[in-house]
Amino acid sequence: MKQKLLSIFLLCTLLVGAAYAQNRQVSGKVTSASDGSPLSGVSVALVGSSTAAQTDGSGNYSINVPNNATLAFTYIGYVAQRVNVNSQSIINVSLVSDETALEEVVVTGYGIRQIKDLTGSQGSVKGAKLAAEPSLSFEQALSGKLAGVQIGSTGGTLGDGVSVRIRGVNSISSSSLPLYVIDGVPMNNVENVNTFNSGDGTRFNPLSMINSNDIESIEVLKDASAAVLYGSRAANGVIIINTKRGKNGVSNVTFDSKLTSSKASKLISLLDGDQFITINNEKAKNAAVRFGGVTEIAKESDVDGDGVNDRTNWLDEVYRTGIGYDNSLSISSGSEKGNFFASARYLDQKGILVQNQLKTGQVRINGDIKPTKWFKSGISLSYSKTANDGVLTDRYIAGATVAALNAFPTLAINGKNGYNLGSTGYLGYGNNITTLASTNLSGNIANPIATLNLQKNQNTPEQLLANGYIEVQPVSGLRITSKFGIDYLNNYEHQYSHPMIGGLGFAYNGLIQDNFRNRNQWVWQNFANYDKTFASVHRVSATVGTEYQFTKEKQVYAGASNISDEYFTDIIDGGYTGTIPGTDNTMLLSGGNVFSNGLQSYFSRLGYVYNNKYMLDAAFRTDAYSAFGKNSKWGYFPSVSLGWVASEEDFLKETDWISYLKVRASYGKVGNSRGIGSYAWRALYGGGSYASQNGFSAYQIGNPDLKWETSNKYNVGVDFNIFDNRFNFVIDYFYNNISGLVLAAQPLFTVGAPSRTASTPGSVDTNIGSMNNKGIEFSANIETMKKDGFTWTTSVNFTAIRNRVTELVTQNVDITSGNSVASVGRTLGTFKLLRWAGVDSETGNPMWLTADGVRKTYNPDATTAARRWTLDDGTFTSAVTGSDAVYTNKSGLPKYYGGLDNNFAYKNFDLGISMVYTGGFYIYNTTKSSMLTNGFLNNDAEILDRWTTPGQNTDVPRLFLTDNTANQASTRFLEKGDFLRFRTISLGYTFQSAALSRTGLNKLRLYAQVYNPFVITGYSGPDPEVNSNRNNSNIAIGVDSRSVPQPRTFTFGLNVSL
Repeated sequence: MKQKLLSIFLLCTLLVGAAYAQNRQVSGKVTSASDGSPLSGVSVALVGSSTAAQTDGSGNYSINVPNNATLAFTYIGYVAQRVNVNSQSIINVSLVSDETALEEVVVTGYGIRQIKDLTGSQGSVKGAKLAAEPSLSFEQALSGKLAGVQIGSTGGTLGDGVSVRIRGVNSISSSSLPLYVIDGVPMNNVENVNTFNSGDGTRFNPLSMINSNDIESIEVLKDASAAVLYGSRAANGVIIINTKRGKNGVSNVTFDSKLTSSKASKLISLLDGDQFITINNEKAKNAAVRFGGVTEIAKESDVDGDGVNDRTNWLDEVYRTGIGYDNSLSISSGSEKGNFFASARYLDQKGILVQNQLKTGQVRINGDIKPTKWFKSGISLSYSKTANDGVLTDRYIAGATVAALNAFPTLAINGKNGYNLGSTGYLGYGNNITTLASTNLSGNIANPIATLNLQKNQNTPEQLLANGYIEVQPVSGLRITSKFGIDYLNNYEHQYSHPMIGGLGFAYNGLIQDNFRNRNQWVWQNFANYDKTFASVHRVSATVGTEYQFTKEKQVYAGASNISDEYFTDIIDGGYTGTIPGTDNTMLLSGGNVFSNGLQSYFSRLGYVYNNKYMLDAAFRTDAYSAFGKNSKWGYFPSVSLGWVASEEDFLKETDWISYLKVRASYGKVGNSRGIGSYAWRALYGGGSYASQNGFSAYQIGNPDLKWETSNKYNVGVDFNIFDNRFNFVIDYFYNNISGLVLAAQPLFTVGAPSRTASTPGSVDTNIGSMNNKGIEFSANIETMKKDGFTWTTSVNFTAIRNRVTELVTQNVDITSGNSVASVGRTLGTFKLLRWAGVDSETGNPMWLTADGVRKTYNPDATTAARRWTLDDGTFTSAVTGSDAVYTNKSGLPKYYGGLDNNFAYKNFDLGISMVYTGGFYIYNTTKSSMLTNGFLNNDAEILDRWTTPGQNTDVPRLFLTDNTANQASTRFLEKGDFLRFRTISLGYTFQSAALSRTGLNKLRLYAQVYNPFVITGYSGPDPEVNSNRNNSNIAIGVDSRSVPQPRTFTFGLNVSL
């Protein structure tokens, strides 16, 4: 019996082995012949059977085939290829894009268009390129990928804001951020979900809750022809996000795992303990005449009582190595009757600042069914929830960067009985003298570590994005669609101020603040698309539709003060009194807000193509928005564009080196409503009180004529490919004339216009300003080399742009924000500053030029103000004041920017190098001005170059305690910000062997990447790309004020597919 069983087993083994021998594993990589980039989602099918596979995000595939098989490679936008397998086990394929591929389609507004029919300016990025970077938000990964798209950052904390500007800044007072559309449905326009500190405390960008691994592609609509169907929201451009869906005949399971390690790329060099004592005592010595002859204020201390003089590098204490784990799993499948895609992701990321941590969970399900040829339906559903432990940084005494830069390096973190804290909850000063002649020499300095460890700045956002659609095709070429989408965005913001820490916590014996924000938006679209070719040469396409949108937001605020014990960090009944400490006065710590707005729209488009050579496209949209006045509620937005495929003409068909040539031109008008308040046009009254009496008072003067900001956009472009499509170029010239800018017009005081804030006069929002942007874009994708299994491809883009303000509220009256202005005839954000004239080499005193070029010197030694300013001949004179500031003709807006990518592949190895660059812009280095302070604080090491001896040439004046006249705003701190950043360098290896197939895996790829390895720049600060001002700060651009630099991140990744 045993022998029979053994015989049967051996026979089965032989049969299985024979069957296995008839099939074998073939693997490889599919890339684009134009730029060498990997192609994700390419269908790899076994000809004559239903067996198929799909390339992953790195372009790799694996498939079981019999002997003498033929594989078919197909992908939208590329020529299909068939390859005979023969004895090959590795087959790498480069798919070529040519004119026949232009028959394929691309997603545009409210439908799809054939690529060859496009006459507008539109860019595209594959999702695989975005997912490859360790960026929390997908838009940050767009940096350097597309011409005309500039990406900026407000700091290196987790989830911080990202600024996206398409073809420049398109508004002065409203937002310049684009409209985001996901799977055809416009998203909420919230830029920061947090509200405490007017949104300038801890910040969180809701777009970081979109999983980059779920993105199939991103389309950027830049000119009016491409974006006009979004009408009143398209002035800043449109970014269309298309998420992944299952593909016909392909089933796939993919797992991606990343381990990241991040550190600050560059930090300021501060004084050490010994240098700190020397410098600050020199400040006191030079100013002894003012402070009763005291020459020593900085002294050694032993706060922690360990018998050794205290030494602390505070930057080393607040910055750390942030470790992150990012894991994603996706499954997908499809057939002729339907498809689905599902994914899940969990991210746990520690920031480069102590206590900064973010945890995110995300799930997505996309599905479509097509039970008949004329009916199709589908859904897209995603949910994301994040727990963000934020930290205050650059604008507050308690901010980690401010406190760590100011804190004495001669003090310890801890005292003998806990944190080193003084009597008011700020850093204890040990033996140092911080008050002289009733003058506070240092102000308040937070203990950075105590503040980070004891305070809480948390928020928990969650977002549900969902849409469903029904599509019917009653006749050939006509598709009628109804789509309904929702965007539910909620955020719980929690702030705890510890009773031991100076500020709100100390003042109110602990303060707990919670804010609940709920923002719901629904969109209902009904549209029809028609596309038909008549008599083989006349192609007609048309779109007509309606859209309705409603948005409502509600916020509820609650607080608790005078807590019974520091243990209570949440609002709990019985855990607080709610009174001002030491009194019976109850604090009113509650509030709320609610608002809503609606949009009603009608749109249409008509396109005509003759013989694939001549193209005409016209579109029109009209919008009614509830935020605008009753006299101008409706806006009308037309566009027209032309195209000519010159390469189809007989006189060019014989020119072998020209593969494709198209000339485009367009004009259109679009609007901007982003950043406009929901009740901007209305006359409003607000609640108020007089003593104990409630009442109402005027809050806002209405303007029934208030309407959209309008952009008239012109574009001329040419697309051409040469030498068998190895070199692909796109060149565009654009001109954007922006009018009707919404600005605050200030009437005479006698009008009695109410002021919204105590520090500003009353005003009325009015469409009155204008400016323009014009420039050139250039993009090239080149197959640099392809030989003997080695490929090298290059992608480069370049944008040159110029901005001019042409009209403001009042002639010759600027709009000022910080040290920057909006001024007629000048670039937006032009710096207006005093002109620095250097340091007098004989006295060490600082010098400036007046408005008419006269040099004046400031002498801090003078005992009276009248004798502190002198001319070159020693004559006493008046002080240099703000009226001496001049236009520098230098702005924070760049004159050019772009990106350069090089990708190399040899057999199973791949190497990618990505760079971004920006030039022609300036940065006001507020960090430097504050870190060269004459206050009793720590300094930048640059202060060691201060003037000390007659005849010494230096740019750092003689030190003088508490006198910071030398550090007033001037061109001394204005620096060129031009930079070239090596954004990513990545190296990967893909296992493609028969041994791997026995494990059941189709692909296994290991890779390593460094993000932000180094920057080439002349800027002296930590990071030239960080802007301390926020996304809506269109004037004060290019300001560095103790911001957190972008991290340098090392990533080790694993991609596995089944």
